[in-house]
Amino acid sequence: MLQNLTPEFFDLLIVVVIIFGIAFAVVRLYRDFTRPMPPENYPSLEDTQEHDRH
Repeated sequence: MLQNLTPEFFDLLIVVVIIFGIAFAVVRLYRDFTRPMPPENYPSLEDTQEHDRH
């Protein structure tokens, strides 16, 4: 196996991993930006932190 690991194959492997990473990032960003937003009366992070301090 290690005898077949030529520099060209290693470069191809790196390019394939980068392409998969970019594809997964694009899918994740698309899902994040197209998800439904919570209702307006949903408590925000600041509201929950304010209650925790008391």
